[in-house]
Formats: sequence, structure tokens, C-alpha cells
Amino acid sequence: MRKTLYNTFFALLFSPVLAYFYMVVFKLPKSILHLFTFIFFILGLIFIIREKIKNIPRFSWFLLIYAIYRIIWLQYSNIDYHPLTQLYYSILYFSTFLLIIIIYNTHFSFSFISKSKRLISFTIILASIASIIQVFDQNFLNAWDIFKFEMNENIYQFRRSSIFGYVNTNALGLSYIPLGCVYIGYLLKSKKGGIIIFTLLIGITAFLSNARYIMVSFIILTMQYLIYRKIRFQTIIKYISYIIISSILIYFTMKSMGYDPIKFYNERLFSEGSIEETTRYKAIDNFIYFFPKNTWLGTGVHLTDEIKKASYHIGSSQIHIGYLSHLISYGIVGSFFLFGFWFSLARYLYKNARKTKYWGSFFAYLTFFWAQATLVYYPIFFTGLIFALIFDKYFQDQYIISKLHATELSGKNS
Repeated sequence: MRKTLYNTFFALLFSPVLAYFYMVVFKLPKSILHLFTFIFFILGLIFIIREKIKNIPRFSWFLLIYAIYRIIWLQYSNIDYHPLTQLYYSILYFSTFLLIIIIYNTHFSFSFISKSKRLISFTIILASIASIIQVFDQNFLNAWDIFKFEMNENIYQFRRSSIFGYVNTNALGLSYIPLGCVYIGYLLKSKKGGIIIFTLLIGITAFLSNARYIMVSFIILTMQYLIYRKIRFQTIIKYISYIIISSILIYFTMKSMGYDPIKFYNERLFSEGSIEETTRYKAIDNFIYFFPKNTWLGTGVHLTDEIKKASYHIGSSQIHIGYLSHLISYGIVGSFFLFGFWFSLARYLYKNARKTKYWGSFFAYLTFFWAQATLVYYPIFFTGLIFALIFDKYFQDQYIISKLHATELSGKNS
């Protein structure tokens, strides 16, 4: 069972390659993440039957209740899903719950973590190279047409997904950046070299994505440096210096490649000219209008026709703030369980980080929580977020082992 689980987790790290074959070569339905959702649902059930489960994290109970709440709403919604799609939405959050049980009842070996770390480093290098190529060739690994999204030919507005385009339209922000947090956190804790180089590579991919929430997520990632080095005046000066030097290097590198950072600033970063003109800001008015209509239980669907029309009038496809959109869709009751899961998970990872001194997993989820301020995509079923939990469990185990050794040594000395 352990070997099967290890191989499946490794397969997740190869998801950019597997996704290409899944969608382009074999033309299978939906995405590779849908397939992994079914795989982990089956593995989770087998794991519970075969293994003696000793640990079900408290934060996961919120997720289980939310999964039940969602499936009840799914039965009452009038959306005519394909049977496989219906099944997917029925098991998605149950699969995540089972995945959490698998992770926190598995002892991950040093060998597994080392191999994972090497694969993640390789992914970071490939992702940065792919992003640079996509500046000059938008069709390189472009999956937008497969997901039926319109491709914008302006190089300063086109969303670059690097090597993650075939995985999911949100995978760069919800999988790659968390993977980066996990990796940089590992380097900082273990005091390995290459931190600045890999941070720059992640930064290149983040800024060339043209997705503002990913850029902010990258900044959140870099704040790990302050935690590990301790927030002192000297550390802050170093951190600011690194940002300035990196910004200058990135600026002149982009200029030399024919990519104008000034145009990028004007046409993408602040294209609206004012925060009041952004669709996220305007979505707040729509939320205030629609939320009181179904305050407690929500509408039970992601979008109603009325919300679609109102969103269209402000230049958006939906209420483009995840937290507000969820409150409208599943009300205070459903949001209590989902947000309760998110808050409990963050608290759990924070407490573990303080104890183990490994902050990569906590920061990985900080980027996810930040993303919900602009995205409307609630599952944590992404490679980067899954490996954040795996690394958290590994360092928990290492902490317990070190404590036991310390106790044994003190017992012998006494």
C-alpha cells in the first residue's frame, strides 16, 4: 500500500506532463485532476479499510460536514450534469477528506522527501523556461483553446500558464506557487544553497503569468525569508535589498528580451487606472444586493441567471471574490463549514510551523487563502497544496523523533 501511495504522489508531481498526454494525445474528458480525484477516493477507502487509522485531524471534520452539505445541495439543484461530472462533484470534497487521512497517517521517508524535492526543483526550472518561451510564442504549451477560453494576443495581458496549462486554468497559482513555498521553505530550514536563484526563477514565472494574484502570492512566498531570518532591522534591510536588486535584474532582463516593463505596468498591473474600476471592487455591490436574498443556505448553485446578468454589466463573468461568491452560493451555513475548514487548517499549520520551524506549508496555504480574494475556486485538490500537507507531516514526524532522541539522551545521562 505504501509503495502504491508513494508512486501516486510522485505521479502528481508529473501532472504537467501527464496532463498533456491526458488532454492532447488521448483527448480524455475533463482534466488530469479529475482523474486523480477518483484515484484518491478509491485509495482512501482502501486505506481506511486496511490500515489502523490513528489520526483524523480536527480541522478535517469541517471539510467532511461541508462535503455532506454540498452533496445535499447537489441533489436539489436543477443542473443537468453528465453522470461522470455529477459523480465528480459528489466525491470531490470526500476525496480531499480521505487524502488528508492518508497523509496524516503515513510516515514519509527521507528518501521520498528528497526525491520529491528534486522533482519540485526540476519543475521550477522548467516552468521559468516555459514562461520565457511563451513571451515570444503564445502557442507554446497553450491550453486556453482546449478549456474554451479566448486567447488575448497582447503580450502584456495574455495569461501564461507555463507548463501547467493542461493541468487546470488555475494550477499555476494554486499548485505551482504553493510548490514554490514548500521548496523555498525546505531550503531555508535546511540552510541549503540556491535560495536566491530558485526564488528568482519562481518570480520570473509569477510575473510573466500576467495574473496579479499570482504576483502577490509570490511576494507572500518571499516573506518566509523574514520568518526564518527573524524580523530584525538587519534582516529587513537585506530583504528590501534583495527585492530592489532582483527587481532591477528582472527589469533589464525583460527589456533586453523586448518586454517593456512600463507597458506591462500600464496595460496589465494598473490597466483600470483606479481600484473602483476593477471588477472585484464592483462585485461588492452585487454581493450586497444578492446576499440578503438567500442569506442562510445560499442559492445552491455557483451562478444564477440573475447574477450572471448583473456580473456581465460590470464586465465580469461572476462575483469575482471567492469568499463573497461562496456566501451567495452556499450561504452562512455552508460558508461556516468551508471557512471553518480553511481557518482550522491555517491554525493547525501555523502551530506546526512554530513547533517544527518549517514554514513552507503554512505559507503555501497563505497564498491559497489570498487567491480566494480574486478567484472563485474552492478545492485544495492541487499538487502544491497536497505536498504542503505532506511536508508538514514529514517535519512533524522529524520533530517527534528528535524529541524522543533528546529524551533518551537525557535519560542516559541522568
